[in-house]
Amino acid sequence: MHLICPKEALLSNLNIVSKAVSSKSTLSILECILLIADEKGFRMIANDLAIGIETSPIRTCIIEEFGSIALEARTFYEIVRKLPGDQVSIQTDKKNITKIKSDKSEFKILGQNGEEFPFLPMVEKNNEYKIKSSVFKNMIRQTIFSVSLEDTKPALTGELIEIRNDTFNIVAIDGFRISFRKTRVEEVLAPSSVIVPAKALNEVSKILQDGDDAIEIYFTDKHILFNLRECIVVSRILEGEYIKYSQIFTDDFNTLIRVDRQGLLMGIERSTLVSKESKKSPVVLNITENTMTITSSGDLGTSYDEIKVEGEGENIEISFNPKYLIDALKAIDDDVICIQFTNALSPCILRGIQSDDYKYLVLPLRLKG
Repeated sequence: MHLICPKEALLSNLNIVSKAVSSKSTLSILECILLIADEKGFRMIANDLAIGIETSPIRTCIIEEFGSIALEARTFYEIVRKLPGDQVSIQTDKKNITKIKSDKSEFKILGQNGEEFPFLPMVEKNNEYKIKSSVFKNMIRQTIFSVSLEDTKPALTGELIEIRNDTFNIVAIDGFRISFRKTRVEEVLAPSSVIVPAKALNEVSKILQDGDDAIEIYFTDKHILFNLRECIVVSRILEGEYIKYSQIFTDDFNTLIRVDRQGLLMGIERSTLVSKESKKSPVVLNITENTMTITSSGDLGTSYDEIKVEGEGENIEISFNPKYLIDALKAIDDDVICIQFTNALSPCILRGIQSDDYKYLVLPLRLKG
């Protein structure tokens, strides 16, 4: 293989593909990036067997000779990053020795046979689901924090992507809260659902650009494929049954308030300042018709805040882990939101005033005394 590629394009694509390089593996080839040059162009592939990424062909690259080589990812990246020139020449021989040259700098490193590298799983493109890049990026941002970090229920370590006719839903649940986000699509789609590991969605989110470009999504019973402008990402999907979240969200309430989101967020964040454990000490909300008081008690003292609300229904005193409320409030873009309560032991639900595109459910803590 022999090719010449602009350093900037090489680094840009290395940053993308490196997200799927295995950091701990008994197979050394999984710690490599596959460089492949053929009639399709020059691409790079990484695959840790849970998630794989293949870059789109680099159009500015000049291919002198077809071939492939697997190079240790970190070494290759650092070499390219520190090369002096604007153009990088990469040339391999039959013994897998790779010469990397730019201006007066030259490296020779030993690679591995490219034919031994595990290619990405094949995902048949039967049903195509399209969504705007910026919308999907935002949906991930607004839900991913609610994914479970515990392996006791593997399905909850991923997010549910759910297609229901003209809506595209994404849901995350960790046992203490639920984050739900949906968007409407222009065409009616075949109903389907799949559980995608949080790591894969995090990496997809980092690659996605803000804009109206549509991304394509395909999935089978074992894998999901994201066709992005910059690359293709393939991830395994999680097995197991997801919690029937729609049955948990309810329109019933005994107390309903409308509140300025930013004001509430700042009040709850201030309440965490009196505890060394910051966002772990409980925060108590006491709600009357037009007022909410926010109190907390921690290692360093106590805090008291008061904000105005528009409320209806019964007065209520209820306690929460402040982190869960802060995460939800930061994810919401609306200036004013609704929060509904049933009683001090039942979850609250945060939602939009005029839109049902997002909903957040948070379980309370039991009040002491």
